[in-house]
Amino acid sequence: MTETLGSKLVGELRQLLLVALYFYLCLLSLLLYASAVAGDQHIAYVHFGYAAVKALLLAKFVLLGHWLRLGDRNRNRRVIYSVVYQVLALWALLVVLSLIEQFVEGFFHGHSIAAGVAALQLGTFTRILAQSLILFLVLLPYVALRQLSGIMGPGKTEASFPWHEQLR
Repeated sequence: MTETLGSKLVGELRQLLLVALYFYLCLLSLLLYASAVAGDQHIAYVHFGYAAVKALLLAKFVLLGHWLRLGDRNRNRRVIYSVVYQVLALWALLVVLSLIEQFVEGFFHGHSIAAGVAALQLGTFTRILAQSLILFLVLLPYVALRQLSGIMGPGKTEASFPWHEQLR
């Protein structure tokens, strides 16, 4: 059965939104945690919007990584190695594309590339390392569940995770 362009577009959009929802929930959790640690009584609504936009960008970058088949060459190894390899590949893609995103955003705000590099250097190594580690940990269950679904075959994981088939 061939898919029409419209049904394929709807499927891709649904997949993007589900992956973005996963990232949004993770980012929202981190935002709420950071607010609680800092002792803030309220969070500005702009942070929720920023997290939603960031989640959409991350989801699009992850789907781009799947389209490029990043990390797929180790599929015939043990599952844990395959998962970690694909997570590392997607993580590296997300870090690079997020850096490019920051430079493009700075360019639209009238900043030069040198100013972008200087702003990046202002961030402490510990903060950058923590953000990267969190991104790695967010990718881990996503990739593991996706690969588990691929191993078990279509329809098998749907019984346990009815929302998961849309992530494939």
